[in-house]
Amino acid sequence: MEPNRKILIISYYWPPSGGVGVQRWMNFALQLKNRGWEPTVLTPKNPQFEIKDEKLLGRVHEIPTIKLPIWEPFNLFHKLTGNKDRKNVQQGLVLEKSEKGIKDKLMVWVRGNLLVPDPRRFWVKPAAKEAIKVIKEQNIGTVITTGPPHSIHLIGRKIKRSNSEIRWLADFRDPWSKWDVLEKLNTSTFVLDLHRRMERSVIKEADVATTVSKRLAKAFGGIDLLYNGITINNKSNTEPNDSHFTIGYFGMLNELRNPRQLWHLLDQMCRENQVFATKLRIKIGGIVSESIKKEVGELSQLNGKVEFLGYLPHDSIQEEYKKCNVLLLLLNKSNNSEWILPVKFFEYLAADRMILGLGERKSDLGDLMNDKDVGEIVAYSEIDSIRGFLEDIFENDRMPTREDTETLLNQFSHSYLVEKLEKLLLRNE
Repeated sequence: MEPNRKILIISYYWPPSGGVGVQRWMNFALQLKNRGWEPTVLTPKNPQFEIKDEKLLGRVHEIPTIKLPIWEPFNLFHKLTGNKDRKNVQQGLVLEKSEKGIKDKLMVWVRGNLLVPDPRRFWVKPAAKEAIKVIKEQNIGTVITTGPPHSIHLIGRKIKRSNSEIRWLADFRDPWSKWDVLEKLNTSTFVLDLHRRMERSVIKEADVATTVSKRLAKAFGGIDLLYNGITINNKSNTEPNDSHFTIGYFGMLNELRNPRQLWHLLDQMCRENQVFATKLRIKIGGIVSESIKKEVGELSQLNGKVEFLGYLPHDSIQEEYKKCNVLLLLLNKSNNSEWILPVKFFEYLAADRMILGLGERKSDLGDLMNDKDVGEIVAYSEIDSIRGFLEDIFENDRMPTREDTETLLNQFSHSYLVEKLEKLLLRNE
């Protein structure tokens, strides 16, 4: 009997959402469609995110999309405060304020202890109701939920409990109960236990549960591994400016990732080497904490060498990668950084530039980089190793070994990974 290939993907992030959160299931949906599956997407009509990339709409215009209104509690906060601090609230930068007022402390406590599992929880009931109706009308056989936000999985749980015949794949792009930010949110022991119970319930009731790295799969109790990947749409011939030595970082830059020792090292290298000082340029794309901008600005040798690009559309950011000599990949300075294998790593690979990873050597990222000549991963504090790596590239124009790059790109292409996804969707069919 031919399997039912109609799928409902429920995701908070969908074009025109930008950033990395949208990439995984946008690309998997496109790959599944190319292989004869029929994906439909359920997503909020009015999601609360600042980062948008309108050009991505052109890639998914053939995938039916159902948009359902969502109410988010911080919309009320923004109205009461006249939209002050809107970006800080949405991006979590309020957590990094050295001196928090009563309003900030209250907001953090509410987020950590009342909005469980996250502020999108109020979409669960209406989205589940709409999904159940769509599943019945369109004879859909499989539901995929992807988090964060992990409240999306509670929609899948409601659907599964209403119809045991539906197949449900719950996909975790990040940790849930072991998310490193929960401590910063002053989450109580009771609420932490509630997160754990929700997480276990979702994993138990889903037919398949997946995540993005080996160590994270183990941390979730041994669920299935489905890596993030890469789809290369346009190959660019852009090259770095020969008169510059450019280090690029692209992504959110907050205190959990601030490479403080690196900034001071670069300042010192400029003092010691006039040629290096003349050529050095630093490009930073994405949302950056104001405290980090201030810190970097106070280093005299870096004055005039740092360019903050802000958020860039996905196609533009690919071009910026190619303009760099070194691409900086920063893991969170937290206990769970060993689990994280960022989408950014695969995008950097496609740019064919040396990667400097800062974080745990014994990590999923380290496992991939340690035996391949595509860059190095070292601890934030390993200044001598960082200096040696940068000097080698600066003096010798070192590039990744093409064979190693191509091996990894083939291994992690979405067109290859979708074969495993298909097997998971058809497991026990």
